[in-house]
Amino acid sequence: MGGGEGVVEEMGDRKRRPGRPRVSVYGSSQAQEGEELYREALELGRLLATAGFDVITGGYDGTMAAVSRGAREAGGHVIGVTLSLFDPLPPNPWLNEEQRTDAFPERLRRMTEMADAYIVLRGGIGTLTEFAYTWGLLQTGAIPRRPFIVLGAPWRRLVHLLREDDFRIADAHYALIQFASTPQEAVALLKLYFERT
Repeated sequence: MGGGEGVVEEMGDRKRRPGRPRVSVYGSSQAQEGEELYREALELGRLLATAGFDVITGGYDGTMAAVSRGAREAGGHVIGVTLSLFDPLPPNPWLNEEQRTDAFPERLRRMTEMADAYIVLRGGIGTLTEFAYTWGLLQTGAIPRRPFIVLGAPWRRLVHLLREDDFRIADAHYALIQFASTPQEAVALLKLYFERT
């Protein structure tokens, strides 16, 4: 595998690495190397790994690859949750583990249940789905409260629009979302949370 000798495995539960919380990062498959969004994700992956976090992504290209690459090149551990529907598309080469799933709902469930925190980058419909699904799990108490961070100004504008247009969302549920302007700020929020718990 690119980026070093990795272990790519099929589905199944994995033992947690002691003292290393897992962070699921959601984002676009379309971002290209050299674009701002790719660079942002690359830096985020590097910062997560150096701060002691393991990284979970959707396992393919775009910001998923950038986060994986940043984390792996910084010595981190990367889990990619892939989907048989996309065969024969290969996973990105920076994974330590590949967990294969057979359906979108299973993939999404795996990425939320394995994680101790979430960071959402800018993306497309898939990213919006991941954002809404995770927010809904937190809102209903289906998963315990944990960091749920959106990275970048577009998320502030989107949430502001929801508030302004009177969507039926309580203030307490908006409060589940944390906003970060930079990868550094996102990782600082994570570190603060895990230092307190």
